[in-house]
Amino acid sequence: MEKLNKIIKALEDLKVKDLKVYDFEKTSPFYDYFVIATTNERQASAAITHLKSALVADEIRHVEGKGGTWVLIDATDVIIHLFNADDRAYYGFDQRLLGIKRIQ
Repeated sequence: MEKLNKIIKALEDLKVKDLKVYDFEKTSPFYDYFVIATTNERQASAAITHLKSALVADEIRHVEGKGGTWVLIDATDVIIHLFNADDRAYYGFDQRLLGIKRIQ
């Protein structure tokens, strides 16, 4: 939970929009938490830098989509999705996750 709190703080410091955290701890064997936020390209790039500083080096396994409209950050047991507003609406993760326990 300490790692999740660091991730939330880093994203809140960047003033991302509509930050949501879903708890998959008891439903997924691959990750415990799913973090979704709306960002612009600059915020998404800054988020990668901030998260790499906030977390231990090996806690971020992979980053995909850098410089794009959807950035995925694999922080081992926390998966972070940073969307621009249009892509977030298009992919509809928020609607698909309605049955999952939301932490934030």
